[in-house]
Amino acid sequence: MKPWLLSLLLLIFATRCFGSVAVTTTTLPNGTVGTTYSTVIKASSGCTPYKWAIASGALPAGITAKVSSTTTSLNLAGTPTTAATYSFAVKVTACGGGVSQVSYKVVIQATASSVSITTTTLPNGTVGTAYSAVVKASGGCTPYKWAIASGALPAGVAEKPSSTTTTLNLAGTPKTAANYSFTEHVTGCGGHVSKRSYKIVIQATANHVVDLSWKASTSTDVAGYNIYRAPDGVTWKKMNASLIASTLYSDSTVANGSTYYYAATAVDIHGHESSKTAVVKAIIP
Repeated sequence: MKPWLLSLLLLIFATRCFGSVAVTTTTLPNGTVGTTYSTVIKASSGCTPYKWAIASGALPAGITAKVSSTTTSLNLAGTPTTAATYSFAVKVTACGGGVSQVSYKVVIQATASSVSITTTTLPNGTVGTAYSAVVKASGGCTPYKWAIASGALPAGVAEKPSSTTTTLNLAGTPKTAANYSFTEHVTGCGGHVSKRSYKIVIQATANHVVDLSWKASTSTDVAGYNIYRAPDGVTWKKMNASLIASTLYSDSTVANGSTYYYAATAVDIHGHESSKTAVVKAIIP
């Protein structure tokens, strides 16, 4: 072997041995007492074999850690025995001495309750008018995973899970008038599934108007009013861009075959807003 080639091979070997190792798994799934649990923590770079250790905290009771044959992953498996929130850190050391450590939190719930989509209907919409609706779920354990099991959302409308994953926000501006049917699918972290089918009618133009009126505030420093609308009496959205000076408001963005809830608030000259008035319900034929 030529001397320069030998030097090159030694250089490559040294580079592989002393590279930095990194734990690439950032989160772990939650679990349930009495239900088999299995997950993998992976690492890469540096040189093998790796050495794994629980640097702090403790694994959930009933779960054990076992290093894979290649040492590039740590397998956590077992049947959780105690409901609690477990925090621990996992450390990996490469053969060259490089170290990486990641902290985790795993929630073990007492029983495997089923997740359920609680929103039964969604409002209709109109082409060119902003659309907003919320699909809610409860039960089971979070985080939830949402997906459209079949069908499609109205063209121009997209969905996005909330930060807590317990709701799915539908928003956008419908582009095409049509009847849209689709099925939402949600999966709890324990693997339980719930599905619910919806139908949304997007009409070409709005042909109904809701006229609202309310009693003026008796306060002397009122600057104006806000009108709020909700498809379910819970998920409120302000309708006016600026304060309303009068005690009248007309909503021409309603869709056929929908139900809406309305409430008003008063705002003083300092920007303080009152609580909502009693809610009124409007059913659009």
